[in-house]
Amino acid sequence: MFLVFLGPPGALVLIAAGYGLVAHAVRRIRQRCAPRLASPRPLGLVSVAALSAAVLVFGYADAWYSPGLYGDKTCLARMGVRAHPRSSGHFPLSTVCSGVEIVPAWVNPALTALAAPAVLTLVAVPVAYAVRRLTAVPVCGG
Repeated sequence: MFLVFLGPPGALVLIAAGYGLVAHAVRRIRQRCAPRLASPRPLGLVSVAALSAAVLVFGYADAWYSPGLYGDKTCLARMGVRAHPRSSGHFPLSTVCSGVEIVPAWVNPALTALAAPAVLTLVAVPVAYAVRRLTAVPVCGG
C-alpha cells in the first residue's frame, strides 16, 4: 500500500528535483559561472531527490517483500512455499519465510545510502544559507 500512495508523487518529486538541479546548472553556465553545489538551493534539491529516491526504494521493497495482510501469499509468491513468515520488520526491512530471508541484500544498504545524503544535505541547507548571508558573494555575470 505504501508504494500505491507514495510511488507516483515520489517519482514526480524526484523528476522535479532532477529538473531543478539541471536548470540551476544550466542557468549558472549561461551566466558564465561555475555551478555551485554548496549553495542552499542545490543542497535542498539534492536532499529532496535523495529522500524521494529512498521513499521509492522502500515503497518498492515494502510492496514486494512485506507480508501485509496475507503473509502466506507473500512467501508463496517469493519462495514457492505456502507458509506464514516467521518474522518481519520494516526498519531494517526483513521478512523471513521458512528460515530464509526473502528481502534482497541490496535493499537495506540502498536505503541507508539514499537516506544518509538526504539527512546530511538537509542539515547543510541552513548552514549554507547562514554562510551565504554572512559572506559577500561576488555577482557572477557575462
